[in-house]
Amino acid sequence: MKRDQLETELKRVHVNLDGWLPVLQCDVCDKRWEPYTAAAAGENAATARFDYWMCPNKCNSHLRLAPEATTAIPRHIVINDVHGMVFDDEDLTEFERYVRSMDVTQVSNRTL
Repeated sequence: MKRDQLETELKRVHVNLDGWLPVLQCDVCDKRWEPYTAAAAGENAATARFDYWMCPNKCNSHLRLAPEATTAIPRHIVINDVHGMVFDDEDLTEFERYVRSMDVTQVSNRTL
């Protein structure tokens, strides 16, 4: 699912993406949360649950996300010490471009 379509769908259930940051924010209570569970021993990447979009305060628990949006599970990635949240390979390409475009005073260059 394309990021702009996903943003529209998340907005419908009162959730905002905050740029590339790996957090979501509830429009109702302004609660921010990371949609990931801790990685299990031996694993190196955090994973997201299918209810990643649900506010921890349950503000949107009565709402349902479209099935294609629930399968667009966010991935937490780090490039040059910049954390980001992507949903598909197209997002990954855009995030890589975003990190490369940063001024060297913002992020130390660590060969991308």
